Amino acid sequence: MLKTMSWVENRFDMRYLAYGVFALFVSLVTYTLVSEHSTTRWLFTFYPFLMFAALFANKKAYKSRFAVASLAILLGGGMIEPFELDAVEEAFILIPLSYVMLFPGSLWPIASAVLLCLSYLYQLPEEDFDEFIEDAIELVAITVFASLMVYYQVKLKLQMERYQRDSFTDFSTGVLNRTAFYHQLDIIQQKDDADYALMLIDVDDFKYVNDSLGHSTADKILIDLAQRLKSLLPSYVTLYRLGGDEFVVLVKGEGLLGDRLSCVEFIFRNDYIAKYPVNKATYKVTFSTGVALLEDASNDVELWCKNVDIALKRAKSLGAGSIQWYDSDMLSETVRAHQIEKEITYAIEESQFSLAYQPKVSTDTNQLMGAEALLRWVHPELGVISPVEFIAIAEKSTQIVPIGRWVINEACRQGKEWLQQGHQIAISINVSTVQFVHDDVYKVVSEALVKHAFPAHFLEVEITETTLMKQYDKVVENCNKLRKLGVTVAVDDFGVAYSSLNYLKRLPIDVLKIDKSFIDECVEVHTDHMLVKTIIQMGQNMGKRVVAEGVETAKQLSLLQEEQCDWYQGYLFSKPLYPDEFSKLLDSAFINNIMSGYQ
Repeated sequence: MLKTMSWVENRFDMRYLAYGVFALFVSLVTYTLVSEHSTTRWLFTFYPFLMFAALFANKKAYKSRFAVASLAILLGGGMIEPFELDAVEEAFILIPLSYVMLFPGSLWPIASAVLLCLSYLYQLPEEDFDEFIEDAIELVAITVFASLMVYYQVKLKLQMERYQRDSFTDFSTGVLNRTAFYHQLDIIQQKDDADYALMLIDVDDFKYVNDSLGHSTADKILIDLAQRLKSLLPSYVTLYRLGGDEFVVLVKGEGLLGDRLSCVEFIFRNDYIAKYPVNKATYKVTFSTGVALLEDASNDVELWCKNVDIALKRAKSLGAGSIQWYDSDMLSETVRAHQIEKEITYAIEESQFSLAYQPKVSTDTNQLMGAEALLRWVHPELGVISPVEFIAIAEKSTQIVPIGRWVINEACRQGKEWLQQGHQIAISINVSTVQFVHDDVYKVVSEALVKHAFPAHFLEVEITETTLMKQYDKVVENCNKLRKLGVTVAVDDFGVAYSSLNYLKRLPIDVLKIDKSFIDECVEVHTDHMLVKTIIQMGQNMGKRVVAEGVETAKQLSLLQEEQCDWYQGYLFSKPLYPDEFSKLLDSAFINNIMSGYQ
C-alpha cells in the first residue's frame, strides 16, 4: 500500500517537474526572440501562449493546431526579420526539445529542427555556411537522439500499461479480475473514503449447471452473464470476477449511495439477465447477493470484504435469488471471524493447538484398533473454538497449510510415543483439500515419519471426496506415493459428495469411512439402512476396510455387526480423548487383552 502511494506521489512530482522544465524552455526561447528582434517582437509574444495552449489542450487535434501555429510564428518571424546564426546553437536547441515534451515519441521535434535549419538557407551569407552546417548537424543530432530516447520510453510505457491491463482482466469473461479488485481496494483504503458499497454475487447451484449442461455451456453462461451485467450497470459501478461463479460489484456513492444501490438491485432482478438460450430452450440462472457498506466496516477494506462475504452466506441460506444486506446483527459474527483469522497465525507459535484422539474399534471384538487425531484450539481469551468454525476460516486464508503440517508432525510424534510404550495403535489424520492443492503432502508426511521414526504402516491419511475431485491427477499421484511409502489412505465422509463406482475403482485408497449422516437414522429409516449395507458390501468386495463414523447407540452397533462392518468410532465407545486420557484407555485395553488371554 505504501509503495503504491509513493509511486502515485512520484508520478505527480515528475509531472510538475516536466511542466517546470517546459516553462523554462519556452521562457528562454521567448526571451531570445523578443530581445534580439525589434520589427517582429510583437509577433513573437504570441509564441509562449500558443505553446502553453498546446501543452494543456485536451484534444490531440487542438494540440496539433496550436503547435503548428507556434511553429508558423517562428518561421514567419524569421522570414520577416532573419535570426542571428548564434541563436541556433544557443536558445533554439530548446525549441525541438519543447516539441519532444509536447509530442513524445513522434516526428514533431525532428521536423521542427529541420524547418528551423531550412529557414536560414535562403538568407545565409556564404562565409557563415560552414558554421551553419556545424550548428545544424548539432541541432538535428541532439533532437534525433532525444526523440529516439523518448520514443522507446513511450513504447515501454505503453507496453507496461498493456501488461497491467492484461493482468487486471479476466481472460474468460473480459471483465476486471481479482487482482484489479484488490488493487482498487488499496486505492480506496488510501483515500479513506466511506461512500462505497460492495455487492458480492454468487450463481446459485452452479455445480448443477456444470453437471447438467456441461462445462463448456456453463462457461458460456458465465461469460454471457458478465457481459450483460457490464452493459447494463451504470458508470459509477465497476464489475469484477473473483473466480469461478463469483462476481463482485463496487458501487461508488458520491453522496447518492442509497439511490445507486437501489438502481443496481433493480438491474439484478431483471429477468433479461437470468435467461439464457440453451439448445433451443431457455435456461434461467439465479444468483444470491450480499451487500455491505464500507462505512459499516469503519473504512477497513479487509473487514469490509469479510462483511460482504458473511452477507452473501446469509443470502444463500435464505434461498436462490436472495439479496442480503450486512447489518448490526452480523457484527459480532464478523468481528469474531476477523479475530480468529488474525489469531490463527500465532496459535501454533503459542502452543494453543492440541490433538484429541477418538478410538476406532473392531465391530466384532470391540478391541481398540486405532485412533483419529482431531484438532482442538483453546484460545486464552476466546476459550474453546470449534473446529467447524476455525478450520473453514483457516482454509480460506490458506493458514490450514502450516496447521496441517503441525498436525502431521504431532500425530507421528504421539504415535511413536505410544509405540514405545508397547501400544501398536494406528493414527489417522485429516488432510485438508487446501493443503493437498497448495502443499507437497507427500514430502511433509515422509519427512515427519523420518523425523519421529514412526513406521509408515501405523499412519493413515484421511481425505474427503471433495479433495479427490479437486486436481484429481495431483491427488491420485500423491495418494499412490503415500501408499508406496506404506501409509494407509482413507476416504472420509463417504457418500455425501461425488460417490461413484467409476472413480472409486480407480482411486488408490484402502479405507472407506461411512458418513455419520447415514449412521444417525440407519436403524429407523430403511433407505439409510440399505445405503449403509450397500457401502459395506461394496467396500469389502473391492478389498477396502469399512469404518462407520458417529456410532452413538447399541442398536446402531448391532446393525453394523449384522452387516459385518469392520470398524466403528463414536460416542458409544468413547468421545475424543486428550493424550493422557487416551493413554489410560490404552493401558486398560492392554490389561483386558492380557486377562482375556489367560482365560
